[in-house]
Amino acid sequence: MLFPKQKYRSTKSLIHSLDRVFSEFIRLRDADNQGYCKCISCGEVGFWKEMDAGHFVSRDRKSTRYDPRNVHAQCLRCNRFRSGEQYIHGRMIDDLYGKGAASYLITISGERTKLTPDWLIFHIGEYRSKVKELKKEKNL
Repeated sequence: MLFPKQKYRSTKSLIHSLDRVFSEFIRLRDADNQGYCKCISCGEVGFWKEMDAGHFVSRDRKSTRYDPRNVHAQCLRCNRFRSGEQYIHGRMIDDLYGKGAASYLITISGERTKLTPDWLIFHIGEYRSKVKELKKEKNL
């Protein structure tokens, strides 16, 4: 469901909502049918609810903040205490999406992007639907 009173929600509040649902999507996407994910950096396995959605390029860069190629399941240790293991994360991105994918993400992260309320509301709805589909598909 979209937000019927969207004009009363602040951009900050919408970003927070999209962050939550996008994180849930990433962790479910990377989970197997029993709900377990492998950390993209160290390979540690954990239940999807106990993992982080780790960004290769920092969340501060709006143009890549919600790019699914930039974000993967990561254990809390790698994401929070080892600065996301950026070098390893980048190598794994190249393995997943092809050589140069990590460099491409770094390049586009420099683009100026404005997250408008309409854009945020649309993507909140989009990722809520994707989360619902993944939970159903994986019986979680």
